[in-house]
Amino acid sequence: MDTLRLLIDGDILTYKVCWAVQTVVHWDDGILTTATNVEELKAQANFMIQEWQEKLGEGKDFTTTICFSDRANNFRRKIFPDYKLNRKDSKKPLGYNHLETYLKEYYATKTQPMLEADDVLGILATDGRFDRNIIISIDKDMLTIPCEYYNMDSEVTEVIDEKTADHMFFFQTLTGDSVDNYKGCPGIGPKKATELLLTKGVRWQTIIDAYAKAGLTEDHALTQARVARILRTKDYDFNKEEINLWTPSTKM
Repeated sequence: MDTLRLLIDGDILTYKVCWAVQTVVHWDDGILTTATNVEELKAQANFMIQEWQEKLGEGKDFTTTICFSDRANNFRRKIFPDYKLNRKDSKKPLGYNHLETYLKEYYATKTQPMLEADDVLGILATDGRFDRNIIISIDKDMLTIPCEYYNMDSEVTEVIDEKTADHMFFFQTLTGDSVDNYKGCPGIGPKKATELLLTKGVRWQTIIDAYAKAGLTEDHALTQARVARILRTKDYDFNKEEINLWTPSTKM
């Protein structure tokens, strides 16, 4: 029987549950407070995980791993200090730490120093230890990983081959990601990026030429690519806990 691993984005799971359970209480004196229920947080998270297990793992030999970000350090900020700087003042929903602690106590979880949950998901999904890996998330960055990807919101599963994953990686390098606060190549949006990769090919030279036309160097392009790159197994050394930063010489 084929082996299957369900890889859940723990950051997104925790956010979704906490925002769903959090309520606003309007007191008689006009004061508003927020409240949550820890037991309801646990129950809702358990329900969602069980639902995915039943839907995606029915009749199969499967295991489940929930992946979390290292919140203390992030290697991308060493490459590009402005990475996610636009989120520095954002607050987590009420109950976030309680639910994260609970999930780490009662489920198999994985966190790696300096890595985001996306990277842990990407590394595990490409390590070859299981016949199939299904990443469960809502993050479009997962489209840059060759795997099966189940979208929590749309409830649709996509099979992403390596060619498609590489295309999406270069697409992200060109367009950037305003949510994560890296800009990509000036003047290039989704439509232009798609056109360039279609006509010029999914090649590093395509990226260099686009950035050069915008008056930027290859080094600038490489920084954007390294920030955009969601790590795969070949990009990380578990023994040394070191990141192998993507370079064009790493043949895709």
